[in-house]
Amino acid sequence: MTQRTITALGVTLFLTATLFTQCTEKTKPDPTAQHLRTAKHMADSLGIDTTRYATASPGLAGETLRNLLTEIRYGQKPADQSFSKLPETVDTTVIGEALRTADPVASVQAKAPAFAPYRALVAQYQQVRKTATPAQLGQIRQTLNFYRYLNRFGADKFILVNIPAARLAVYDQAGHRQLPMDVIVGKAGKATPRFNCYLTDIVAYPYWNVPEGIALKEIVPKVRANPSYLDSQNMEVLDSHDQPVDPESVDWTDVSASNFPYRFRQTSGCHNSLGLIKFTLNGPPAIYLHDTNARQLFDQTTDHWRSHGCVRVEKPVELANFVLGTPKFDQGFYNRCLTDQTPSTFKLPKPFPVFVTYNLADVDETGKLVYYKDVYGLKKS
Repeated sequence: MTQRTITALGVTLFLTATLFTQCTEKTKPDPTAQHLRTAKHMADSLGIDTTRYATASPGLAGETLRNLLTEIRYGQKPADQSFSKLPETVDTTVIGEALRTADPVASVQAKAPAFAPYRALVAQYQQVRKTATPAQLGQIRQTLNFYRYLNRFGADKFILVNIPAARLAVYDQAGHRQLPMDVIVGKAGKATPRFNCYLTDIVAYPYWNVPEGIALKEIVPKVRANPSYLDSQNMEVLDSHDQPVDPESVDWTDVSASNFPYRFRQTSGCHNSLGLIKFTLNGPPAIYLHDTNARQLFDQTTDHWRSHGCVRVEKPVELANFVLGTPKFDQGFYNRCLTDQTPSTFKLPKPFPVFVTYNLADVDETGKLVYYKDVYGLKKS
C-alpha cells in the first residue's frame, strides 16, 4: 500500500467519523424538548389550552417550558376577576428549582398544593372529555384555572363565594370545606362583581348607608309618591355633615342627580336591610357580606339572585364567630333583636381573604360534577 493510498484512506476515515458524529448529535434527543412534550401532555389533561405553547424554534423550548410549568402551578388571572386587593405571588424559585431537576414536570406536580376540589374536578374533567359539550368543557377548564390561580395567594384559610351556585364556604389550603351555606347575590341587573379582597371587621347592629344610586332611582320616587315611606322603612335623612334633616323640610320634587345634598341611612335593628351583622370588606365600594331582614327567603325560594349586589349569607352568626376566632355571638343573638342600638365594630385578629367568583362548573360537597345556570349571561359562546 502506497503512502498516497494510506493518506487517502485516513482522510476518508476521518470524514466518515466526523459525519457520523454530526449525525449522532443531530439525532440525539433534546431533553428540554422532551420535557416540553411531557408538560403539554400533562397540561392538556388538566384542562389547559396547550396550543398557546406551540413553538417551532428549538431555541424557545426552554422559555416555553418555564411558562407552561408556571401556568400548571399558578394558572392565569381570570379576566373577569378585575378587582383585587390581595397580593399575588408567583414563586419563580419553585419553577427554577424544578427546571434544574431531571424531571421538571414531576417536580412541579409533586410540590403543587393538594387542593381537594381541584383534584376532584380534574378527575371529573378527564372522565367527561369525550362526552361533555364544548361549552361544558370550557366551563370546567375555567374553574380549574381559577383553582390554580388560588395558588398565588397561599392563604391558610379563605372565604369563597360562587355566584352561579349561590353558595359560600370557607376553605383551607388542603381544600377542606367548612361552613358551607347558601347566599343571596345580585340579580341580573345588579350583578355582584367578581373580586378578591380582605374581610377586615364585623359590625353588629349596623346602619345601612344607602348608596346614592339606590337612593335616587328607588327611594326618592317612593318618597315623592308617599311622604310616610321613610318612616315605614326606618330611614333617616342626613345632610353633607351627617346631621339629621326633617324629611318634611325637603322639596322632594326638586331633588335630582345634580341636586342631592343628602343621604339616606336606615336605623339599626331587625328591620335593617343588612340584618344584625355586617362583614366589612375592603373590596368594591358598598359591597358587603351581611345578614338580612328577610331570612325566610333562604327557605321559601330557590331564586337566590335578587340583591342589589351585596352577598346575603345564610349563617351570619356562625360565619362571624369563625372569622373572629371566638364565639362573640351566641345562639340567642337573633332572638333578642334589640332596638335603638349603636353599631358595634369588632376587628378581626387578622384580615381574612375573600374570593367572589363566577364558576359555571364545579364539584359539590359530595364530589359530584355540577353545571350551574349562567345567571348573568356572561358566557355567550
